[in-house]
Amino acid sequence: MSNQSEPLSRRDQIAIAAMQVAATDNRLTTHQVAVKAVRLADALIKALNDQA
Repeated sequence: MSNQSEPLSRRDQIAIAAMQVAATDNRLTTHQVAVKAVRLADALIKALNDQA
């Protein structure tokens, strides 16, 4: 894995945060965490776009 010299995009930051939130539910499988994270990230991105 290479070091990133560029800051993460807002979309990447949202995706990481969504994965962290989704992963806090230890009852979920890895796949369920990924699906929940994608849905959460999509909702957050949509909300930010609606604000603009």
